[in-house]
Amino acid sequence: MWPLNKKPKKSSKSKATSVKRGAKQAQSLVRRRRISLFFRVFGLLGAVTVVVLSIYIWKSGLLQEWTLEARDTVDREIAKAGFMVGEVRITGQGNTDINQIRTALALYDGQSIVSLNLPEMLGRVEALPWVKQATIIRKLPDALDVTITEHEAAAIWQEDGALFLVDQHGTIITDAGLEKFADVPHIVGAGANENLVSLLALKAAYPDLFSRVKSAVWVGQRRWDLNFYNGIKIKLPEKETGLAWQLLYEYESNQKILAKDILVIDLRQHGKTILRLTPQEAERRRLLKNSGAKEESI
Repeated sequence: MWPLNKKPKKSSKSKATSVKRGAKQAQSLVRRRRISLFFRVFGLLGAVTVVVLSIYIWKSGLLQEWTLEARDTVDREIAKAGFMVGEVRITGQGNTDINQIRTALALYDGQSIVSLNLPEMLGRVEALPWVKQATIIRKLPDALDVTITEHEAAAIWQEDGALFLVDQHGTIITDAGLEKFADVPHIVGAGANENLVSLLALKAAYPDLFSRVKSAVWVGQRRWDLNFYNGIKIKLPEKETGLAWQLLYEYESNQKILAKDILVIDLRQHGKTILRLTPQEAERRRLLKNSGAKEESI
C-alpha cells in the first residue's frame, strides 16, 4: 500500500502576512473615506461662504459701485479717444424752453457719446409738456441731433374753473401761459376736449363765422351750444351738426340774423328754427301787434 500524502500545514508566517494585508486595506479605506468627507465638508463650507459674500456684496452696493467705476473708466477712455459729446443740435422746438430740453438730456462735460442711454433720454424729452414726439440720433464721433415735434394748440378747455390748453385730439398740453393763445376756441364742460374734433370741423367749414364765437359749451355729453361775442346763443343739434351750421351761415349771409335783437337761435330740430327774442324786442313786437301795425319779419 502506498502511503497517503498529507497536506502540509500552513505556516504561521503566511497567516500573519494575510492578516497584515487585510489590515492595511481597511486602514486605506478609512483614510479615503476621511479624505472624501473632508473635501465634501470643505466644498459645502466654500459654497456657503460664496453665497454669503455674494449677498453681502449685493446688499452693500459694492457690486453696483464696482460696475459703475468700471463703466466710468471705460467711458473716460472712449472719450479720450475722441468719442466725447461735443455738439448738441436741437431743432423743432417753438414753445418748449431750450433749457428744459437740455435738462432732460442730462448730459455732462466729458461724457462719452457711446455710453448714452438714448431710450431713457428720449423718454425724459417726450415727457416735457409741449413735446408730442422726439428723435435723438448719435452722429459719431461727437455730435447729437435732437428733433422735436410739438403739440399744436387747438383750444382752451375749461372745466370746474380750471383752464387747460389742449390739442385737436383733446390732449392736455399745459395750464401755463394761456394768455398767448387767446385766438383759439374756448370750450367748456366735461368731455368738451374729447369732442373737439366736431367743433373744429365747423371752424374749418366757415372760419369767418366761427371767429365770432366766444365760447362753445358741451351740453349733456352730446351736443354744442355756441355763445357769440354779441350775446346770441346758438343751440346746435346732436346729429347733422354740419347742416345746422350751414343753415346759420345762410341766415347770416342773406338776412344778417346775428345783427338782430335775438337771444337764442335754436337749430336742434331738423327743418325748424326757433328764435328767442330779447325782452325789449319782444315787448316792441307786442306793442306793434296791439296797435295793428305791420310786424317786421326777422
